[in-house]
Amino acid sequence: MCLRSLGILLALVVTLVFLCGCFSEEPRYIYTAYKYQIEIDMNTFIENATFLLPIPTRDGLPAIGHDPISGELYADHTFAGHVDGAPPGYGHLNYTYLNYTQSIVLVDGRYYLQLALPFIGGRDTILIFYNNLTALGYGNSSPEIVRQMIDTQHPFGNESLFSPAQNLTPTAGSPEKPSGSGYYDPDGYDYSYTVPVYAHYENAGRVEISSRVEGENTWGHGFDEVEFNRYTDTYNLVITSNSQGWTTAEGVVTAGQGAYREWQLNSSPEASGGE
Repeated sequence: MCLRSLGILLALVVTLVFLCGCFSEEPRYIYTAYKYQIEIDMNTFIENATFLLPIPTRDGLPAIGHDPISGELYADHTFAGHVDGAPPGYGHLNYTYLNYTQSIVLVDGRYYLQLALPFIGGRDTILIFYNNLTALGYGNSSPEIVRQMIDTQHPFGNESLFSPAQNLTPTAGSPEKPSGSGYYDPDGYDYSYTVPVYAHYENAGRVEISSRVEGENTWGHGFDEVEFNRYTDTYNLVITSNSQGWTTAEGVVTAGQGAYREWQLNSSPEASGGE
């Protein structure tokens, strides 16, 4: 009987420890993820196209998170479909085999991605997509771990954003950090802005350019729940044959979207006296 009672007691202790872990507010694991995308759509065949597109910068230099951006990133992460409706002689070619060039250039002190393509067209899309997922820790929300998380509440001056943003204007929400044990904001707060873009090509056509950079923290807790918080920066532009050259794209930064728990707020650089 004693051994049986001891076994039952041990099983109860193990169950209690398991349940405490499942219902704890402490995260079981923490991940960070940066995503970056450029999409160029056109409704007809165009030739000799040149684009200068704003790219994410951090601390004044091209970067996604702590990783510097080089021309190789675009060469390694560019995808597209077949050319439809190409003029005679071009046939159906895949963009990945076209003789296009990409490089990062400095224009008036601002960094741009320069894309030069001899021909593109049809109903196809040029897609540049980059994703970087990093595991920070399992069952560990120490200040050192939390300080490695993406600052999704205050990305301005701290995270990768498109540059040069102009006419930055708050449009919704508030960046104020609430006190207490944590909170959830499904919408976050928004800033609108404008950003210069250059495009020139031959033949009339409509070209739509959009780009997005995103930083997201995720963690698990409870039995199988997953929570997140994120910031995003997106700009979009539609160009026609009458609006080529330097023009202005409309952009929106959304920050502070998602869940912020006590362990994250209390261990943040601001709470710890950091910059």
